[in-house]
Amino acid sequence: MQNNSFNLNHSGEDRDRQNHPGVDRNRFEHEWVPYESISGTAPRGLKKPRTKRELRFWQCLVFFICMMAVWIFTNGWVYLLTGNMDLDSFAMELEFVVASVLFVFFMKADPKEVFPLQRPRMSAVFGVLILVVAGYLAADVVTILEMFFVPHALQSIDEGLAGTYSSSLPVELFLTAFMPAVCEEALHRGVLVSGLRTSFRKRWQIILVGGVLFGVFHIYPVRWWIPGILGALMTWVILETDNIFYTSLLHFCYNGLLVVISFLASDATSQASYTASSQMVGVSLLFYGIPLPILIYTGCWLIRRSVTWTKPAFIEPGLEEKRLTQILVPTGVILLTGILFLLIR
Repeated sequence: MQNNSFNLNHSGEDRDRQNHPGVDRNRFEHEWVPYESISGTAPRGLKKPRTKRELRFWQCLVFFICMMAVWIFTNGWVYLLTGNMDLDSFAMELEFVVASVLFVFFMKADPKEVFPLQRPRMSAVFGVLILVVAGYLAADVVTILEMFFVPHALQSIDEGLAGTYSSSLPVELFLTAFMPAVCEEALHRGVLVSGLRTSFRKRWQIILVGGVLFGVFHIYPVRWWIPGILGALMTWVILETDNIFYTSLLHFCYNGLLVVISFLASDATSQASYTASSQMVGVSLLFYGIPLPILIYTGCWLIRRSVTWTKPAFIEPGLEEKRLTQILVPTGVILLTGILFLLIR
């Protein structure tokens, strides 16, 4: 009778270990597995050979610069033709995703690797939602700091953006939240991150460059810090999960939250002041800034927990000092900075 099983311990070294007097032979006898369970599989550690080309960062950077140039020179042409600002915004966003897909096709790269999409896990979804709240609080702090240091620049930007979109909330949610979450993510967390992965070995370099490019993408020289920070955060998410769904969800929820809040506070913001006192900065740091480290850590922990087989504890044993430092040091810096602003007269 044919034996349809395969001995995993077939090497001479393993046989020597089995014959050693101090070795339990029963342990080796249970390491026989059915051949059918491993047929067609590759040895562990052997990567599947690539059939597609890898994108290089310089290629993606040239593509990004070309897209920025096209966006700058064609911005508003649909509005001039149709008189519809909403349609113009839709066309601009559509340019990014169509051009990104065509670029991947032209470069003969693997779309599944450039735009990785997998089934989401609930713990990571909750982590993303926590990061959205943290991003909103961080944006508030940065905005108040801008109002304190460069109020006139901030006012000119907001006046330039006034009346850009439709007064309809569903239309603005579609244009400002949904479309960027799909189209801009295809460009940044898709094409650009794919190129960064092949050209930079250190993760912090990929996160830094990804954040800077996302900030530059939003043009404004003063307020690029907010999208820059969010871009770095979303770059970390895509590196950690290899799932563009989470970055799109974060992008959509963050923009959608801003749209809803702006509609609810539209009357108040029409009379808003573009200057902030040192006391206002101090209060914003104490109330909005102090929760940021623990919120960011919790959101990142939930995301990491969703992609690991061994579910890490909130504070891993043996890493207590490192984790507490990551939470307490930024909290202390924000606290002291807030107090200093409160003491300024």
